[in-house]
Amino acid sequence: MQITIFVMTAVETPGEATMNKLIERDLPHYEFSKRGLFTSFSLETGEHMFKDENDTWYVCSSSEKKTLHEIKYGRQIFPPPYAEIPSEQLSFVEMLERYDLKPLNPHYDKGLCHVIAEVEDLDSVPLEFQSRLAHADGDDDPQVAHAVHYIESKLNGKRSRFISGWESHSFATITESREFAEDILFPVSSWLYLLYFQYFLQQNGTIPSQQMMPRLLGNLWASTMKDIPFNKELLQIEKL
Repeated sequence: MQITIFVMTAVETPGEATMNKLIERDLPHYEFSKRGLFTSFSLETGEHMFKDENDTWYVCSSSEKKTLHEIKYGRQIFPPPYAEIPSEQLSFVEMLERYDLKPLNPHYDKGLCHVIAEVEDLDSVPLEFQSRLAHADGDDDPQVAHAVHYIESKLNGKRSRFISGWESHSFATITESREFAEDILFPVSSWLYLLYFQYFLQQNGTIPSQQMMPRLLGNLWASTMKDIPFNKELLQIEKL
């Protein structure tokens, strides 16, 4: 199993030194129902930055992880006050400090997280482990979810499963398809889904797209959150 996490958080307006390093990138406008919703930039080291229509900035970066412990602390936006964690395990914190980026939300210590796992056989991954990936949980965290909510797609006979975390500001994609991971997930969907998720959380369940996949994801995310209506027929549920 190969695991890569994509983490995103809102930050204060970058300083001049970082601004001078930004390269504006084209967004796939057909993926959004409203033009100008986000402006996309990249940094020379591969991180993405976005500015929304309200001039709020976001930064997104990725890192490979080997354990649930590494996933858990890889999404921290500042060092946790409840544990002594080596700085090399706080990969997102390190990136924020490198570019002198200040998180906007001091009351939540984690960024939005999209966990991508490449596997040989989806059915060989225990359901509880799938749930932990979706929650970006460590192996020492209590299992609070009572079921796994997911949708699936298939490409050339290889399955991909999209799983929502329960009020965890995170979700997972587990795929058997190297082609899907390399051609679609890593270059685009990894961070695009996080933009949808950010908007979804801010706008009480609204997805800014008319495309099928984002709307199915929005329904999936709504199913594991409080007070957002969803269509149960458009997802699958397995009890833990």
